[in-house]
Amino acid sequence: MAGQQSLVDYCQGFQRASESWPPLPLADDITVDWWRQLLAEDPSGPLQGDRVVETLQSDLPQLRLPQVPGISRSELYRRLVLRGEEANPAELLAAGPEPLWQQGNALKLWLAPHPCGAMPVLSTPNWTDFCLLVNALAHRCEPVALAHGVHAQAVSGLIHWGLIRRFGPKSRARLILLHDAPYGSVGASEVPGCPDAASWQQASTSLRLEHELTHLATKRLLGEMRLNLLDELVADCMGMVAALGLFDAQLFGRCLGLDPNGDPLAGGRWGTYVTELDTGDARRAIGLVMDRAQELQALFQANPKLLRPDYSVARLQWLCQQRLDQVISDWPASAPDNHGL
Repeated sequence: MAGQQSLVDYCQGFQRASESWPPLPLADDITVDWWRQLLAEDPSGPLQGDRVVETLQSDLPQLRLPQVPGISRSELYRRLVLRGEEANPAELLAAGPEPLWQQGNALKLWLAPHPCGAMPVLSTPNWTDFCLLVNALAHRCEPVALAHGVHAQAVSGLIHWGLIRRFGPKSRARLILLHDAPYGSVGASEVPGCPDAASWQQASTSLRLEHELTHLATKRLLGEMRLNLLDELVADCMGMVAALGLFDAQLFGRCLGLDPNGDPLAGGRWGTYVTELDTGDARRAIGLVMDRAQELQALFQANPKLLRPDYSVARLQWLCQQRLDQVISDWPASAPDNHGL
C-alpha cells in the first residue's frame, strides 16, 4: 500500500468542529417536497413493490436503460437522461436487455426524517436489485461490480426530470439506497442484546440508515463527508445507539471488518478508509480508532443517559469534536441536561 497521506494529517478532525451549529432542525431541501407529494398521492400508503420502479421511471429514465458497458456515452443515454426525451420500447430493446428485478415486489420508497433534513430512501432486501439501483442511479447505468460489503449508497447530483420540471434545470436529486442485510455481514450471535437474526436484520436497516444520514449531516453542518475512520466511528456510533440503544466497541470492530482481536481481515470494510495511508500507518490508524471506540463504550456505560434519543443532536456534535489521536473528551460539564429537539 503506497501512502499518499501522513498519519498526522489523517488524524486531523473535522476542520470546523469548534464552530457553533445553526438552530436545528434545519429546513428540508426544497426538492423533498416533490418526494413528499409523490408519497402523499399514493392512496395505498408507502410506495412499495413493483409500483416503485413503475412510478419513478418517467422522471428517472436511468431505471429504464439497459446496464451495458458504454451506455452512459450513448446517444440513447444523452437523449433520455441528459435531455429528458422519450424513447420507444424498440430503441430500448435494441440497446440491450432491460433491467430485470429479482424481487420488485419488495422495493420500498419512503422519507427518512432527520434534524438536518429529511431524505428519500429506496431499499430492497435483494442484493442483485440493490446493485441494479446503485448502477442505474450512482454509476450512470454502467454495470459496475460492487464489493459484497457494500449495502448502502448515498446518491447526490442525480438528474431527475420531475425535479427539473418543477424547480428548474439546476435541480438535482439526493437519495439513499439501502440493501436490507446484516450490518457489516456480522451475525446476530455477535450482537449484544440481539435475540435473533430477524431482530438483527431489522436493527441493521435502522443502523445503516442512521449511519448514512450522519454522513450527510456532517456534510451539511461541517462541510465534510470523508473516507476516514473517525467519520466511520461517528456514523457507526450514531447508528448503533439509534438501532440498539448502545455502543459496543467489539461490534464496531467486527462491522468494520476486524477479527475479535482487532486485527484487519482481508477484504474488510476498513480498507475503504485507509487507502491514502501506507500499510504501517493504516494499522496504526485502525489501532487508534479501536482505542477511541473502547473509550466511547466506557463513557456511555458510565453515563447511560447520553444514549437517550433526546441527546442525539448533542451527541453528534460532541462526537464530531473528537480526534483519532486523542483520548475521547469527557461530556462537557456545561452542557444542559436535555439536548433534544
